[in-house]
Amino acid sequence: MDLFVIEAPLKARTLETILKRLGFSAKVQATKGHLFDMPESLDVPAIDSRMREFRRVPKDVEVVKRLRSEALMAENVIIATDADAEGDVIAWDVATLIRDMHPNPLRVRMKGLDDDSVRASIDAATPVRKADAVAGRTRAIVDRLIGASFSRPDVGVGRVQTALLGLVQRDKPSTLRLNLVAPAKDGGRVFMAEAPCVAPFDPEIARRLTGMALPMISAGTTSTVASPAPHMGDIMVRAAEKLDMSPRETDDSMQRLYEQGRLSYPRAGSRGVAPATAAKIEALLRKAGYNVDRNAMAPKTEEDVHDAPFPIGGKVDLTTNPQQLGHDEGVRAQIARDLVKTGLRFTSQPGIGAELVPFLIKSGFSQAVAEKVGSLDWRRENGPRFPGQVTWVNGSSLETRRADAVLLEAAINAKLGRPSTWAKHIERFMERNLVDGDLQLTDRGRAWISKSPAGLLDPRISAAIEYACERPQPSAFGNPDREPWEINAEQIVRSLPEPLRAPLQAMIAKEAPRAKIDPISDFGFDRSVMADMDGLTLTHAPAPIED
Repeated sequence: MDLFVIEAPLKARTLETILKRLGFSAKVQATKGHLFDMPESLDVPAIDSRMREFRRVPKDVEVVKRLRSEALMAENVIIATDADAEGDVIAWDVATLIRDMHPNPLRVRMKGLDDDSVRASIDAATPVRKADAVAGRTRAIVDRLIGASFSRPDVGVGRVQTALLGLVQRDKPSTLRLNLVAPAKDGGRVFMAEAPCVAPFDPEIARRLTGMALPMISAGTTSTVASPAPHMGDIMVRAAEKLDMSPRETDDSMQRLYEQGRLSYPRAGSRGVAPATAAKIEALLRKAGYNVDRNAMAPKTEEDVHDAPFPIGGKVDLTTNPQQLGHDEGVRAQIARDLVKTGLRFTSQPGIGAELVPFLIKSGFSQAVAEKVGSLDWRRENGPRFPGQVTWVNGSSLETRRADAVLLEAAINAKLGRPSTWAKHIERFMERNLVDGDLQLTDRGRAWISKSPAGLLDPRISAAIEYACERPQPSAFGNPDREPWEINAEQIVRSLPEPLRAPLQAMIAKEAPRAKIDPISDFGFDRSVMADMDGLTLTHAPAPIED
């Protein structure tokens, strides 16, 4: 019998049932999240001068013992933890914990929990690679050092949270969105443009603009456009606008749909799909009555690991308003609606917004406001009908958006966080009372800004650290005395501006270098299965699993 290792216990029964249908004799064991963890308190960083986490210990000893016992009896071990950076960390931890019994387990990244997706994922299995765990382990080290070095009892400092605070201070995002409409000189469809209500706009100016009948403008050159598939962040923003759901509510719904085998892997940052996936989406949407073309769908880029999320596990309701379907099915239907447009071909025509400038100045608006309106992306689209399409626009409007959706959109554009952490970061930030419901800084928010390092308030620093975590230099590998994530973290800290670098280096300089920790012998797990191993002959020679 084979052993499949996953993270969430709720997925175990679903996966076991699918594996049985596919002809596998397998047992599924859940890790219940991370197997190892650092102390919750940041009073002691527990990171030595060479970036080694010397207090990283098992979270639940019984889970580890059970995992090793099940691995001992298994013919093969397949590690199917989540297909993201955290799942890669857990996969490597599992591999090191069972290396004396199974030196070469397989890594499977589940594309979805339906029969076809599970089979395709297993067919694409690879060895477990230490290199895949470097991003997650590096990020944990750097983020812990930042929190321990700069946080104080009255101010929490974190790489992403503090950058979000700086983003609000710098960009002053608004929950008001200005939607403008101008008629076309050729008598065709109107041109539309949108903009957040930020300088040079303000609420009063925005209301004046929406109350005006703008003059006709000319059309530019027509081009064919493709609509990208929505990634997880786009889906959370759309669900906020269409279903009035918070990012966390949408994240939870997508995870439930995934575990039920009704949505592909949700935490994807891709706005494209592979050819085989495009064919699946085409078949699904054609059954729903839309003549989509797989060749019109945007392909994944070379850096994309996952396809953009898409419905699996049966038909999808494209006729009922998603608001009437409840959270889970409403999200699934909204994803499908947006994918319909992805599979259709449209022509896009710009409007010559500069023609509005003289009219607006004559109407009493400032030069800055008039030129800003003229420079907006005025555009109209022509093409096939798609579900949820707005076929008639009454005129310009001022729209109030959810604050959490606006902040999420800003975070994505600033490259803060990842698909697996976007919802968590936004929820935590909004709960801290640093901004009000209109994303205006509160007294507490201003106080935190005054006590936070200027470098960490710059979102570009956080984004650069994220980038470096995911792209370690070749020099991070090959040192037998050190782990690649330790070297990568050291290189990242060295590259930071001096006001950030010096406190981090000073903090770890106090800790003498520690020896490498062996997760089997140092925690006594070699003895935990010793009795069971008496009389057994291992078919594999124990060997380290290195790249």
